[in-house]
Amino acid sequence: MIRKSIKNILGAGALIFTIQLGVAQSSDKVSESTLERLVTTKISMDKDGAFNDRYTIHIFQGENQQANAIKSRYDALGLNWKSELRYESPNHKVWVGKYGSRLEADRALLEIKKSFPNAKVLKP
Repeated sequence: MIRKSIKNILGAGALIFTIQLGVAQSSDKVSESTLERLVTTKISMDKDGAFNDRYTIHIFQGENQQANAIKSRYDALGLNWKSELRYESPNHKVWVGKYGSRLEADRALLEIKKSFPNAKVLKP
């Protein structure tokens, strides 16, 4: 479901870019504000992990109640990486962070494993 919404966002972005490019070509002038807006949107999407080439850390998989408890326990640690609760039938999962490289994920994993020894890096 999330992949579909990401594809929709990317598709909408590509459509907007194509329309803007067509308008810009017809007037032989690319609007700086349009270009800046597109670059800003791309940077924001990169930071939010909207693209599929990201790594995450898996710390739990099981029932909803347990997953919520694990997520709360992780959040209470105050680490730099945001946790999220995911549901993939039949399990609820707790994932931490969105990392651009395996090295970045492995560095975070070393810190997270201090509290969650079974944590592992995934590339969903």
